[in-house]
Order: sequence, then structure tokens, then C-alpha cells
Amino acid sequence: MKTTARDFSLELNENPIPEVAKRINWYQEKFNTVPNLGRLLESAPATLLSYVDTQNYLAEFGTLSPEENNIVQMTIAVENACAYCAGGHTFAGEVLFNSNPDDLKEIINKQKLSNQKFNVLHEFTKDVYNKKGRVSDQSLQNFFDAGYTKPQALDVITNIAAKVLSNFANQLAINIPDEMFADISNSLNYDSEYR
Repeated sequence: MKTTARDFSLELNENPIPEVAKRINWYQEKFNTVPNLGRLLESAPATLLSYVDTQNYLAEFGTLSPEENNIVQMTIAVENACAYCAGGHTFAGEVLFNSNPDDLKEIINKQKLSNQKFNVLHEFTKDVYNKKGRVSDQSLQNFFDAGYTKPQALDVITNIAAKVLSNFANQLAINIPDEMFADISNSLNYDSEYR
């Protein structure tokens, strides 16, 4: 039986409830596989549905571009030192979201992004996350001055919520990075102090 390092199952239920089956099919259609994150969350239907549906709502109704959503989520993955998600978002950024590889490397290396607008988004994301939403007027104004809007500020929060859910789940279970991005995740050498 395939499990995480802490023995959370990564085996899919043969007869999931219809709502879960729909989300597992979404993974299969989007990635041609069910990544270990989906496998981990499958045993907790409310968690799986919350994560997948939030990602879908951001894609369908969100005010940020797919590349911007990925910058926010990757920023949070790096802030949380989640090797699984940082590797996954690096891979997805290059394959699905047409992200500039330099932006992704700069996020991983905690450097200023060369794209000024994306750097403002990256810094605002860290500020919102680390200050629990209590950003200064100047931080919010910098975000607006870069061309972002109030609805986009709220979508930053939605992206943070999705990423916290997956980061914490992966780290709680000590999930195994998928083969397609394992080399990236394993190269990050994030501390496993919780073990």
C-alpha cells in the first residue's frame, strides 16, 4: 500500500462518493494522473472538495491571471517551506501557466522578482500572509499603484487559503513529491525539523 512518510494513505478509494469521484476525475483530466496531493486529500472529502473547488473558482471567476495565481501560491509554498508544493508550482508554472522560469527561481531563492508588477504581487502576498491580513495602508497602496485592484487583493487571500490548506496537509502527512517534479522538490532541502 502506497503511503506518505507518516502512513497517510495515497491509495484511491475504489468506490468514492460522487462528489469525490468528480474531483479525482478533474485531477486525471488536468494532469493525466492523480497527484499525491489529490490522493492524500481523497480520504477527507471536505478537504478535497474545498481545495479543488477553490482552485477551480480562482481559475473560472478569479480576477488574477493564472500566472499571477501561481506566483501567489508559490510564494506561500516557499514561505511555508513546503517542498511538495514549491516543486509542484515550479513544474505547473512552466507547463500549465506559462510562467517565466526566472520568476519562479527568484521566488524559491527569496529574491526580488525582475518583473516589477509580479514583484509587487509577491511582496504583497508575503505581507498579507505574515501579517494575517493586517497590512499597512502603504502596502495596499503599493499594490494598487502596480495596477492591481481591490477584488484582486481579495483573490490574493483566496489563493493564500488554498495554499495553506495544501501546504499544511502535505507537511502534516509528509507527502511524497510526484515523479514529475520530485527532482525540483528534493533539491530545495527544506528543513524537516518537525520530524
